[in-house]
Amino acid sequence: MSKPVFTGGCQCGHVTYSSTHLPSHFTCCHCLTCRKVSGAPFLTFGEVPVESLTFTSGLSSLKKTAYSDFADRSHCAECGSPISMQYKWEPEVISLAAGTINEQSVQGNMPKIEQHIFVQEKAGWYEMPDDGVPKCQTFSSGFQEKFEAWKKSWRGLGWGESL
Repeated sequence: MSKPVFTGGCQCGHVTYSSTHLPSHFTCCHCLTCRKVSGAPFLTFGEVPVESLTFTSGLSSLKKTAYSDFADRSHCAECGSPISMQYKWEPEVISLAAGTINEQSVQGNMPKIEQHIFVQEKAGWYEMPDDGVPKCQTFSSGFQEKFEAWKKSWRGLGWGESL
């Protein structure tokens, strides 16, 4: 079994986790849902393989919520900290809320922000920096293609007609 390369958890400490893989990348999401669940202008996620993630405590405090037909989110039921989001068409990966990562535990080099997504929904009061990071109106084009393919197959089963 591989050793964890980082740990993380919620603000109150009820939910903790470890991962044997560093995030492949970080994405800042400016969609309305991410803004509302974080109380901030965007929510940053780091993607890791599901197989690398172990919840080390607090499974009873980990609450799953679906605000859409295409993703499940989790948060701590005790303190409300957002923990993760997982798209239904990518069951092999999970995105962890970057703010939950214990930076002092990181073994290796963390990636930098790869992209800003859903900038069409960004808060009007927030000015995005001109930092050279790509800014996508919705998903990035490659990710949008995966979403569209999943949506088409899902509708073919008679579900999600409202997507």
